[in-house]
Amino acid sequence: MAWEHYKLNKGEKIKLCSRCLTLSTRPRVIYDENGVCNACTWADTKKTYVDWNERWNELKKICDKYRRSDGLWDVIVPCSGGKDGSHVAWTLKNVLNMHPLCITLSPHLPTEIGKTNLKNFLESGFDHIFITPNLQVYRKFAKRGFIEQGRPKVPFNVGVSTAVIRIAIRFGVPFIMWGEEGEEEYGGATTQVGKYIIDKNYLIKYYYSGHNPNEYLDEFTKEELKWWLLPSNKEIKKADLYPTHWSHFENWDPKLHFETAKKHCNIQTLPDRSIGTFTNNCQLDDKIQDLHAYMMYIKFGFGRAWSDACIEIRAGRMTREEGIEMVKKYDGEFPYKYLRDYLNYYNMTTDEFWNVVDSYRSPDIWKQEDGEWKLKFDIK
Repeated sequence: MAWEHYKLNKGEKIKLCSRCLTLSTRPRVIYDENGVCNACTWADTKKTYVDWNERWNELKKICDKYRRSDGLWDVIVPCSGGKDGSHVAWTLKNVLNMHPLCITLSPHLPTEIGKTNLKNFLESGFDHIFITPNLQVYRKFAKRGFIEQGRPKVPFNVGVSTAVIRIAIRFGVPFIMWGEEGEEEYGGATTQVGKYIIDKNYLIKYYYSGHNPNEYLDEFTKEELKWWLLPSNKEIKKADLYPTHWSHFENWDPKLHFETAKKHCNIQTLPDRSIGTFTNNCQLDDKIQDLHAYMMYIKFGFGRAWSDACIEIRAGRMTREEGIEMVKKYDGEFPYKYLRDYLNYYNMTTDEFWNVVDSYRSPDIWKQEDGEWKLKFDIK
């Protein structure tokens, strides 16, 4: 059964972080003896124990090592035109005197505001490569990810790592700068804590999310899957890559990133808010992102507003009570405005689509009352 991705152990109960709202259904989250999640622990550590000046100086040394004098690119930056990638790319170029080559993997269903933001970002002065995979493969791969994993944009989520690595090797740019290390920032595995460089095992475990694209060789050829298959160990070793995360060197702060992107890259926001949350300035480039967030809600019981509230609480910009209010108001909102787009993209009937969605409802998380699905727990 699809829902078996999440099952409670005997006697186990779903709990919330006593500091923010992180649910114990979040994969790999860890709680201390006081019921505080490791995302909150890391937020405290960043404020009290991390010497960000020392880490920034370390980043300067890395930039000095890879900075080139021949006019060619010296760092790869994945960037869709959103606030986070814009901040990273702009700071590398204008503060650290690097020459970034920015990479965008095509969204599955691009939005107009996403197109505008990418255009504005490029007009602010960056070299750029836009990767468009074989669209037939892209669509079929996404449909299988939706049906078999409950991940409606799995080829994008994988490709934003693997395709970027292929470009880095192809252009001879070993230094790759991704954004945040999500396991550390949002509550998850601690394998990357204290490490700057990303190793191949990390990529396979967390970017592949346990599903190696080789699984799809029953339908696609290796040539068709090239954007999603990591290069060989020999290729990676020869390239001597240095892939890392920006969040190791500067306190990861979406508010700061938005301010940078607004001031220097003319980022645009939604007039109201994104579906399922109270924010209006992040993850705006793909209609399927809204379905991705909804499936998180279905699989784990928390959605986009829940995640955004946790970020704001940890940053000190929202109280826990205010976060609960936002969750109750917006979390789990389905993007009906895009339903027809989803059905066309996945070539599904309405019944087929909802059967896939409902197959990921764990009976440990969901119950039916009077024909309606309801969570088995309350947020408090």
